[in-house]
Amino acid sequence: MKIARAQKLKNRLWVQWEGRLYSLPLDLHARAPGSGAEETQELVAPFSCKVLKLHAKAGAKLKKGDPVVVVEAMKMEYAYAAPRDGTIASIPVQEGQIVNAGTAFVTWKEEK
Repeated sequence: MKIARAQKLKNRLWVQWEGRLYSLPLDLHARAPGSGAEETQELVAPFSCKVLKLHAKAGAKLKKGDPVVVVEAMKMEYAYAAPRDGTIASIPVQEGQIVNAGTAFVTWKEEK
């Protein structure tokens, strides 16, 4: 059995499913019919957790799907991959740090 993890944060529902993070609006009437969920292009903590391992460093060029961070919450580990191709500008978290929901794991450089 596969289990998805979901967390409400402000006006969005964050869902982790099979290593990917999805963001859904809570006000479905504000979106066009049939538009569905969108995969987020950011990498943020969907719930409070402890950062166990960082696989990337500032300045690293990543491809979508490359491993970035492993966290622990409720005695379970969750691995997060890069949601897009890009270069990491900074990593505002450290291994061992406990972060709140909505905390960015990385910031991306603006691509031209």
